[in-house]
Amino acid sequence: MTKNRPLVHFTVCPKDCFGSCSLEVEVGKGKVIKVRGNCNSPVNQGRICVKGKNYPNMVYGPERLLYPLQRIGKRGKDKFKRISWERALDIIYEKLKKLREQYGPESVLYYNRFANLGVVKNCAYSFWYQFGGFTSTYGGLCDSAAQEAIILTYGEVKHNKISDLENSKLIILWGSNPAYTNIHLMHHVNKAVDKGAKLITIDIRENESGSKSNLYLNPRPGTDGCLALGIANQLIESNLIDDNFIDQHTFGFAEFKELVKNYPLDKVSDTTEIPLHKIKSIINYIKESPEYALVCGMGVQRYTNAGQTVRAISLLSALTGSIGKKGCGFYFSDRQAPKLNWPFSPPKPERIRNSIPVAKLASELDNQAAPPVKAVWIEQANPMTSNPNINLLARAINQLDLIVVADLFLTDTARMADIVLPATSMFEYYDLITGYGHSYIQLQQKLIEPPGECKHESEMYRLLGKKFGFNLDYLPENNLSVIEKVISNSNLNTDVDKLKEKPYLHSNYQEIAFSDLKFNTPTQKIEFFSRQTEDKWGETPLPVYRESAENKYSSPEIYNKFPLSLISSHALNKMNSQFSDISILKEEPFIWINPDDAKNRGINDGEKVEVYNERGSLILKTIITKKVPSGIVHTYFGWWYGTHQVNINELIGDYISDMGHGTAFHSCLVEIQKV
Repeated sequence: MTKNRPLVHFTVCPKDCFGSCSLEVEVGKGKVIKVRGNCNSPVNQGRICVKGKNYPNMVYGPERLLYPLQRIGKRGKDKFKRISWERALDIIYEKLKKLREQYGPESVLYYNRFANLGVVKNCAYSFWYQFGGFTSTYGGLCDSAAQEAIILTYGEVKHNKISDLENSKLIILWGSNPAYTNIHLMHHVNKAVDKGAKLITIDIRENESGSKSNLYLNPRPGTDGCLALGIANQLIESNLIDDNFIDQHTFGFAEFKELVKNYPLDKVSDTTEIPLHKIKSIINYIKESPEYALVCGMGVQRYTNAGQTVRAISLLSALTGSIGKKGCGFYFSDRQAPKLNWPFSPPKPERIRNSIPVAKLASELDNQAAPPVKAVWIEQANPMTSNPNINLLARAINQLDLIVVADLFLTDTARMADIVLPATSMFEYYDLITGYGHSYIQLQQKLIEPPGECKHESEMYRLLGKKFGFNLDYLPENNLSVIEKVISNSNLNTDVDKLKEKPYLHSNYQEIAFSDLKFNTPTQKIEFFSRQTEDKWGETPLPVYRESAENKYSSPEIYNKFPLSLISSHALNKMNSQFSDISILKEEPFIWINPDDAKNRGINDGEKVEVYNERGSLILKTIITKKVPSGIVHTYFGWWYGTHQVNINELIGDYISDMGHGTAFHSCLVEIQKV
């Protein structure tokens, strides 16, 4: 009986998520049987989300790609034939070789994102460097604007250990919905509230995390920076600030104090459309608990004014000295883990063209010249679902000579491919994972053999590298020896055997972030006034508020035709576009609309409506609810055309943020009408 009992292995979820959850995985007869949280984990303590519990459905689902495919019909029409790996690699080799000879290596766009975290994905550069170069993207689809803003202000991005939230007397969730996006942080928020902490939620809608809130503020989309400056003004005028902390540990306060005088409460109320008494209430809560925890979410930085917005919000913590102490602090993400170094990199070629902001992939792809982009290799990404302005993107991609996609499923992007390569799941290769919701480093273990003919990207590149005659020392096989070399090269005081038992935490980790009151900025202080903001981004050194793109003030001509702000947020059952095709997690695409907006358009609850603007249109089911204010419609992103006949990014323009080259998904106006 003991021989037949499933073995339990420890590993980690590598998805692009705050959790980076430690997992216990039951494996029997070479198959994953059950996935649960690791009760011994110092972070998730046995908790995992519904997606994690459904990993076996993903690994063994009928949608899983098992063999290389070659397109035989029109792009995007889902017509493919099975081919051998040898044939697939020969086609790719011949076309890449020809394009490199005719146009140069920059004629190939290498496009990757963050379907999975991990250091082993750097194997791609071991190939593309030897290829002689490539074209790449820069910036981000997720959090790059906020990351840059926090670095400019505090010098680095980190926060207290999330369990310290239980020491808080006041917690402000600002544009954050951890019940859906950061369940471990939400666990500690709930425990703090149960102990008597006050909770304030600031969001454009009533989100799933704010049910226990003592106060709810719903700012007009994109006006969070104005609200933050108005709160700052009131804290300063009411003498609710920590003068000693400001004098010793901040720079540029005098200039900031003058700036916020331009944001009196009546003006802020008019701009944000938050009732005056609610803004006064948040001041009173801060007065009662000046040392508080402020959890800033990604939603506030999905606008064109993203960076300055996050700078303004983050500086509120500095005003009252809520930094470097228990029970308080500014939370966005925790990136204290040391950088992992990939020790298999060949010399970096000169012909790397880093020329396309990822937010503008749709409009910039066919604007590349000398040489033009003629081919794209896509891995760890699904741009035809996840990028903005996908109708334009489809037209641009369709002009290419070669599209190669490595994936586990026939995504909307894979449906555009000429060659589809079946990739491995997280249980089928080794990796070392550094997350951003906490700073532990964890070992991802290979627990099963890949099904069918699936291969990890490192093996794909190794096989293709052989055809090019590349040095295979730079393209190692995926095994624990590679992980040991990464550990050694990154100067981590651990090894594979230790990591099999528990995660690694670097000795310099601060449970209370900035407890040493050291800030890695040019002035070595928290910067209210940041000269780097001007030098790097051409923005004012102070976090001045400006209207974002596409709203009734910044673009009245668009607003007159499309008067509803479209906000798209993270769903519970999806990780961006991942898990969207898992049958047990599927849902009918829907959109929230305020009762007044629905009544004005003759729309009833549950009816199908057309949501449209000049970029596109789609059909969704209505949910009429007061959880969204009038003038706003809300939905979740990540639905595929291939499974839902809907993709919200058809409506969203490729706007870019003021700093960090982020993507302004929330700067979007639409109209709705009954079908």
